[in-house]
Parts: sequence; structure tokens; C-alpha cells
Amino acid sequence: ASQQKSVATLLGDCDAFLFDCDGTLYHAGEVIPHVAEAIGHLRSLGKAVFFVTNTSSRSREQLQAKLQALGVPCEAEECVPSGVFTASYLRQAHPSAVRLYVVGGGGLVDELQKEGFICTGGPAEDDEKFTEEGFKSLADAVGEEMFDGVVVGWDTALTYRKVAKSALVFQRHPEAFFYATNDDAADRVGGWMLPGNGPLLGAIEAACAACAPERRDREPPFGAKAVVLGKPNPAYARKIAEWHRVDLRRAVMVGDRLDTDIAMGQQAGMRSLLVLT
Repeated sequence: ASQQKSVATLLGDCDAFLFDCDGTLYHAGEVIPHVAEAIGHLRSLGKAVFFVTNTSSRSREQLQAKLQALGVPCEAEECVPSGVFTASYLRQAHPSAVRLYVVGGGGLVDELQKEGFICTGGPAEDDEKFTEEGFKSLADAVGEEMFDGVVVGWDTALTYRKVAKSALVFQRHPEAFFYATNDDAADRVGGWMLPGNGPLLGAIEAACAACAPERRDREPPFGAKAVVLGKPNPAYARKIAEWHRVDLRRAVMVGDRLDTDIAMGQQAGMRSLLVLT
């Protein structure tokens, strides 16, 4: 009875629910039982629902397609992967920026392009091979192009060449900014842990510090460490609230991780629900 009362109170006090995706709604390609029913119930009560994931490899539309394929109806505007917030944040913080070097998936590139950025890198360079003989010509090519910044998201096709090219951007363009969609260490997939963006980002940060040491003492986003924009950054939740006129005091963050989902909810002034999935 007390549990039912607590649920009724939460539903009465809150108007919007922000759901983490990986580990909260699904594991890899399998939806967690009763997810569709729970979200459908919230919608029947007139609650706003949003899907908020640090996974940046999918665009809004790609996340929508994944959820719909798993039986969770949703609109593209309700899907806010970290790449959406990253692109919006960069455009606001660096209004004159034009060209970016992107380490990440096609979804991240898509969202950056929607904000008017010209993107080099991403999946277009997945098959490019590194050679010592070609390194000098690569350095010359990076110097001839204008790069305003480097953006790092989860990249399942990360190569040594991408790390080396990132380091060259920092060397040839000392004023380039440095951002990451997230720094998650790992995600659970079934019974195993899958390395997240954090280990990949660490390699690029180490390369930046080693190859452009003058950046070590500079303030972010112009230093050797990336500014991380995804969860638990409360600005992520605040931007969703701004776009959709949500009062975060009457919103709930639902997730399976204390360090990202619940931390963002608390820092943004939301209520939070930890799921043990």
C-alpha cells in the first residue's frame, strides 16, 4: 500500500520523465520487459516522455528507429542522444566555428551537420590506413585545412590514424577547442562489460598532452582535456527543459547508473529513479 501511495504521489507531482536508454530500456537489441507498457501508461496520464542517452553514435532519427523497432512508440523530438546536445551547445558556445574534426559515429556527424558544421572524420575515415611514410603529408593536409575544434564520441572503428590526426589538429591549430559527448567508462551488455567512450577519449587526451604539451596548462575547452557535455552534465537536462518548456522541479530522471543518470538528475534539480536492470 505504501509503495502504491509513493507511485501515486510521484505521478501526481511530476509532469515529465527523462529515460536513459542503454541498460534502462534495453540491453543491446532486447527491450526490457514492460518498458512499452510503462511508457504507454505515462503517456495515457498526459506525461511528457524523453529518451536521453550518452550514446552519441545515433542521431535523433536513428534512436527513434531503434526504439520503435523494440516496440516503444516515440517521436524524433522526444529522442535526445548526447550528440544532439553537443551540436546545440557547440553552436551556441562557438557561433563562428565552421569546421570540426570528428571522432565518432555517423549519428554524431549528422547532428553536427544539422547545426551547420562542416565535419571531417567520422565513418568516412574508418578505412583509412596509417603509414609512417604518409604521416608528413597528413600533417601538411591538416595544416592546409582550417579546423575550429575536435569532437570525440563513441567510435567502434577508432584507429591509430584517427588518434594521430586528432593530435595533428591540436598541433597545427593551437586555438582548436576540444569536446567529448561523454566519458562513460563502460556499459553492461548482457553479462559482460563493454568499453565506453571514456577509454577512447583517454587515448586522444593522452595524445594531445604528449604532442601539443603547450595545451596542458590552458583552460578548457582549449586544454589537453576535453570538456564532457553528456550526462551527468546538468546543462544537458536544462537544455531539454528549455526546448520543451519542462519544469525540472516537476521532472524525473530514470536510469540505471548513479554516476551519470542519477547524478545529472540531482544536479539539475530533478527527482530521480534508479532502476536495477
